Amino acid sequence: MESMNDPKREPTETLGERLRRLRKERGLSQQSISGPGLTTAHISRIEAGLRRPSVRAIRALAKKLDVTPEYLETGTQLGPRGDLELRIADAELELRIGTAQPEATVENLQSLISEARVLGDPLITARAAAALGVALTATSSYAQAIPLLEEATASASITATLRPDVFLALARAHSAAGSIATSISVLEASLDYVREYANEHVGAYMRFAVSLSYALTDAGRFDEARASLEKAMEEHGDDCDRRAQVSNYWTLARITAMSGETPVALDHLRRAIALLEADEDLLAVAKAEGAYGQLLVIEGRFEEARGPLDKCVRTLEGAGRSDDLGLFVTDQAICAAELGDADEAERLANKALGLLEQSPREQGGAIGALALSRAIKKDAAGAEPLFARAVDLLEQDSQFKQAGRFCRAWASLLGDQDRRDEATKLVARADELEKRARPHSLRPSS
Repeated sequence: MESMNDPKREPTETLGERLRRLRKERGLSQQSISGPGLTTAHISRIEAGLRRPSVRAIRALAKKLDVTPEYLETGTQLGPRGDLELRIADAELELRIGTAQPEATVENLQSLISEARVLGDPLITARAAAALGVALTATSSYAQAIPLLEEATASASITATLRPDVFLALARAHSAAGSIATSISVLEASLDYVREYANEHVGAYMRFAVSLSYALTDAGRFDEARASLEKAMEEHGDDCDRRAQVSNYWTLARITAMSGETPVALDHLRRAIALLEADEDLLAVAKAEGAYGQLLVIEGRFEEARGPLDKCVRTLEGAGRSDDLGLFVTDQAICAAELGDADEAERLANKALGLLEQSPREQGGAIGALALSRAIKKDAAGAEPLFARAVDLLEQDSQFKQAGRFCRAWASLLGDQDRRDEATKLVARADELEKRARPHSLRPSS
């Protein structure tokens, strides 16, 4: 790296003069440091001071000249702390705008947090831990994410108003890991903190209120969920931007779905999708389409569900996003099985199981789809243990309606084998499961 005390550097050296000097000192031609979008003519104009390079061009040139982008642009080195902070900021930007694969961002941040710990700066370490925790949550690596996110949120520099995404990621990770009570505690504490500053942070306030409503609903505390959202809307509904309106429609869809009002829930989701399409937020549209498809699956409208589910999965895969992908692929597998396509159901079910490897509690639907595919092929010996596992997992996850549906399919398989007594018991179990069923619970929109 270039020394800050280099006697060759004049205090008034321009960016172009510095570029020319560094290039010549290294014996490089303009051609050798050129590249895609950075022609020799472009470099010549930069050196002559006739053109200001973009941030991307500065980074590309700095890499070829073996200096930091900061040094090339200003002539000043950042030092170890500043350089590390800049690289963490770059990784945070990648997370926000999705310019890199989440797995690649995780690998980069794992290296950065190691550097931060060696440097011994608690603020930089907390920032790196927050970024890595959020990235791990995006790849469904919840067990790894939780200790990092807890480390970050314990720092005074990471607050619910400054970094709501970190606290929301922590709540989501606890929920996915099966600790819904801890998730609710995180969200309630965050909402209490933000409420004091809500006028300056309406967006964060509404995000926490909506997420708390979801978590309370998952815990079966429906009245509290509705009251939480209504209070937030009463206090700050008039200040909501379009994205907050989407969250409100999404939450209304969830509440009405869980109240058994599926047509109303589907209407709320269509409104959310229309707002998202107007904003051209493709990832959010994809998740809304997926949720729409999930509701149709629960209603048994499998042919209708395939279109929105396919759109959702294509978009998420194209963006390299794995969060919730396994759940949407599970619903694709169920559709294929219920429509009689055993081979496609088996392929999709195995794909979903791979995506949900770190969330075994959520594998019930995929295992059920796999069981259905075996049943279609008359493979009773292969189907039975899968049905048993699927029903148990879905019951543990309070997905009673889906558990009842697979239980009936299992009973039908036994009936075809003249095992009527066992089939009758399974039908009775399906009846009991469906009596306990609450309507479908949509996933959060963010």
